[in-house]
Amino acid sequence: MLEKREFEQSDFLYRLSLAVTVVSGFFSLIVFLLLVVNYMQIRAADPVNNEMITKMRQEYAALPEEDPALAQRIRDLDLLTRKAFFTTQTHLRVGAVMLLVGVSLFLIAFKYMMRWKRDLPKLAETPTAEKEFLAFAQSRQLIAWGGVGLLGVGMMTALLTEGAIYSTVDARILEAPPAATSAQNAATEAQAAASPEGIAKAIETPAWEAMELNWPTFRGPGSTGVAHFTSAPTQWDLAAGTGVKWKTETQLPGHNSPVVWENRLYFSGANETTREVYCYDTESGELVWKKTLDRFQGTPAEPPKVNEEAGFAAPSMAVHGKQVFAIFANGDLASYTAEGEFVWGLNIGLPDNHYGHASSLLAYGNLLYVQRDDNSKARLLAFDLATGKEAWEAERKTISWASPILARTSFGPQLILNSEATVDGYAPDTGKLLWSQECLGGEVAPSPAYGNGVVFAANEYATASLIKLNGTAEAIQPEIAWQYDSFLPEVSSPVLDGERVYFATSAGQLVALDTKAGTELWVEELAESFYSSPVLVGDKVFILGTEGKMYIVQAGSDFALLATLNVGEGTFATPAYLDGKIYLRSTGHLYCIESSHG
Repeated sequence: MLEKREFEQSDFLYRLSLAVTVVSGFFSLIVFLLLVVNYMQIRAADPVNNEMITKMRQEYAALPEEDPALAQRIRDLDLLTRKAFFTTQTHLRVGAVMLLVGVSLFLIAFKYMMRWKRDLPKLAETPTAEKEFLAFAQSRQLIAWGGVGLLGVGMMTALLTEGAIYSTVDARILEAPPAATSAQNAATEAQAAASPEGIAKAIETPAWEAMELNWPTFRGPGSTGVAHFTSAPTQWDLAAGTGVKWKTETQLPGHNSPVVWENRLYFSGANETTREVYCYDTESGELVWKKTLDRFQGTPAEPPKVNEEAGFAAPSMAVHGKQVFAIFANGDLASYTAEGEFVWGLNIGLPDNHYGHASSLLAYGNLLYVQRDDNSKARLLAFDLATGKEAWEAERKTISWASPILARTSFGPQLILNSEATVDGYAPDTGKLLWSQECLGGEVAPSPAYGNGVVFAANEYATASLIKLNGTAEAIQPEIAWQYDSFLPEVSSPVLDGERVYFATSAGQLVALDTKAGTELWVEELAESFYSSPVLVGDKVFILGTEGKMYIVQAGSDFALLATLNVGEGTFATPAYLDGKIYLRSTGHLYCIESSHG
């Protein structure tokens, strides 16, 4: 039953509210129509790809030598285009706000116009209070919902227009690198455009056997933590220089691990303003080249907020034959040849990640894999090695700070990733989700481990799980064989030797579990925490503590500490282990350790 209300009559207030209603209504309608027209124009045209820039780039690529004046004109025109893009985005946001304000004023003014109405309605019959006020309520609701609908459609149009522009920008970024911001990079891009077959030849795809003979990414071949070579130095003294082939001081900070291909070693460093890639000679320790990244299309103007322990260069690089790749916390992804020539670069978008981007790169076949986990759109990306174009994208339900691994299973090669809830297996060539197993929790940083047909995943404040992969290649069925929750890693990733799994914790425990039963074989309390990951080299496990001690343990069911060696400064990166050599990065130096086989 509606309550009867008295009509409050005020001629002045009625006229004022009527004027505001009419003006705000027309204003909202005009803004709405402009947003709709703008959306239709954006869908029909490309506001970012400039035909003149494309023609100028083609002209530049055809030149026999550099033309600094033309390169500058390309940069200037590209800058104007980007300014126009951001101006369009500003207009969209202002239009959406204006529509919101206009519709809000219309609804409020209309409400009070009805309240201060001058004349009572003249009806053929005297209605009951219930009928009278029901009619008023229905008409007011109809008008109010009309205004809300106008607002909703207008706001949706603004969002769709912005999405259309961003999709155009993303396409442009992936189609070709932006005009170089230095004459050297401009010349490199011109050579690439003029001779794509030359690029293809320069980046021949290495076979798996070649990857095994090198240290192509974080934790070695496939990122599994198992070295191909079975020997590494077990006795050395960095303070005395015994067993040290060379030592060199590093430059910008970064906790990423060194990667090695033949006689070249690579890693990256960064701070709030500068991002650099370094290449060293593995025999002499001399710096072969250093590259400072220029800004790419979409590179954020401000540095991202990162956790101090992650920093601006947490992800390890990937080296794949004669081509190397680096990614940084701001989303900049770049590729160079082994000689330091720029191949391509782009910005994949600033990861919305409260600790900072930390997942390392991985290359296999003709693709580079990027685990781009952020809170708004977690996904796994694959890029063509030669061009930097996106080959495929796989959506992920939740994020992590772990890195992908490449496991050579009986069902074929798989990309295996941890998330905050699941362990997932993907097809490397298509990104198809092959299987998923829920077993994790919390903020996951350790990567998974693979060996002897099983996957092991663990994280502090959750559980450790051993997952068997059953079924067929067309229908893989994961199955949890056992779980364990006494001691768990927080950052350091585990490693499998087939019969046992080894891992280290931030609280200082080194743990070995039996893979068949999940029973605890041994737990050793050590005097420091572990961020670096253990690596299996032959029948020995090598693990670095954060305070700079290297522990060498016999792989087996009984704990046997073979050696404790001191680096002398903090160590967070995982070393590279090749035949008779260890390449170790501390917080201030890079070492090559070489001695008689232990």
